[in-house]
Amino acid sequence: MNLMKHTRWFVSAALFTVIIAGCDSPIDAPVVAELTPTTNDSTAITWTPILITDVPTTVIPAAPANDEGLDAVRAAVAGRTDAQRSSIRRWNQGPVQEWSAIARKIVAKYNITPAAERNPDGSFTGRFLPDPAKPLASPPFASRMFSLIEVGTYDGLIHAWRAKYTTRRPAPYVVDPSIATLAPETGLPSYPNEDAIIARVAVEVIVLLYPGERANMEALYADATQSRVWAGVARPSDVAAGDSLARFIVTKIKERAASDKWAGADNQTLWKAKEPTIVTSWPRWKCVENPVRPPLHPFGGDVTPWNISSAAAMDPGPPPSETDAKFQADMNEMRDLAKNHTREQARIATYWEAGGGTDGPPGIWTKMAEDRTRSANMSAVRSARVHAYLACALHDAAVACWYTKYKYISARPCTIDPSVMMSAGLPNFPGYTSGHSNFSGASAEVLSYFFPTSESEFRAMAQEAANSRIYSRIHVRVDCEVGLTQGYNVGKASVAKARLDQAE
Repeated sequence: MNLMKHTRWFVSAALFTVIIAGCDSPIDAPVVAELTPTTNDSTAITWTPILITDVPTTVIPAAPANDEGLDAVRAAVAGRTDAQRSSIRRWNQGPVQEWSAIARKIVAKYNITPAAERNPDGSFTGRFLPDPAKPLASPPFASRMFSLIEVGTYDGLIHAWRAKYTTRRPAPYVVDPSIATLAPETGLPSYPNEDAIIARVAVEVIVLLYPGERANMEALYADATQSRVWAGVARPSDVAAGDSLARFIVTKIKERAASDKWAGADNQTLWKAKEPTIVTSWPRWKCVENPVRPPLHPFGGDVTPWNISSAAAMDPGPPPSETDAKFQADMNEMRDLAKNHTREQARIATYWEAGGGTDGPPGIWTKMAEDRTRSANMSAVRSARVHAYLACALHDAAVACWYTKYKYISARPCTIDPSVMMSAGLPNFPGYTSGHSNFSGASAEVLSYFFPTSESEFRAMAQEAANSRIYSRIHVRVDCEVGLTQGYNVGKASVAKARLDQAE
């Protein structure tokens, strides 16, 4: 694929940019074509949630009369400012997609490796400087955050649709046709408001992981939800009911987060005891940073997956031994690429690098889901379904990949042969299997299910992503070949779950 083709898929045409101030730096949001759903997906009342199957009837207050709150809507519509019109336009792009983009921006903001602490004389103190309130947004961390947001959003919207079609409270513009709307008039029952659910779930998950983002996220929440009142499509009480449902959903998401074993992913004391017991017949991985940095997520493979039965079930077996012809061939390819790589190979390596300061491979594929669900004009609940199953697959790909990495702890090409110069930064974890390949295989499998006419394109992108790590000499070929297959298998588990949720 050429760069222009990638650009069509990954980059929406920005008409103008809205800047939202963050704690340490701004988060920008490109404004693209608004989303007008082709259907309200009223059958979502029968869909099966991923995590939260039951919601007490007391969570959503009884709906007020249909004419309640109309004066507030009329006043908001009559008093619209230019800034409010811009906000309406932004959130008309699709709240699922917008909050997904905000989450990706948070990942890029915090995907910065902590620096080594130095004494005044420049010597290393023996400590690095991670801030507990600002954890490194590594690809496994990012995929976990995305999954918590998207599963909470999807489950919350299924329950919202059930409440909507039970209450059947008409939107303000249906009750009073004189209300001039600035958002698509879909006729969807307005109680509870879906934008409040999407926004509150995203806010609370982000703040759970990054407490310092509270003020910024609450400002975005207020803008997103008030925009629906300004647009004339929701009453304040519709928004309040959505917020109430979302807060219940968040309690269940937090319970999942507290018990998914992520807290032990970086247990360095346990790793120091375990690592010497691992026997290998291939070159052994070790950190080559100076000063030596603790390995990233050595127990990431123990984290609870969403759809695969276990990380061990996705174990592809060991890499080739040092005496294997495949090992020798892969290393010879690395030596040749270090001397003779083409411009196209260099372009592919650079395009897919997705290193520090970016939203990483999970972000690239999440952006794909944003673009595809938006261009397909999917309803909020159907958009959330795509995002949720993709996010679960990304999360499970990280779990399966990190299990494999630290089971086999195979070295990277540059530490086997220092003459193999890389074109990208050296990750601080073992090589086999490739994370890029896992994330991309899993994503291509899931997106091919939801958008089958584009399957060949998704699989070509996944293959190119895997190849990019060979071209950058970060991974030998077997890391990427096996990792891509491993990712496809992870994606199949997510698709198998999606086939059973009654949404087709």
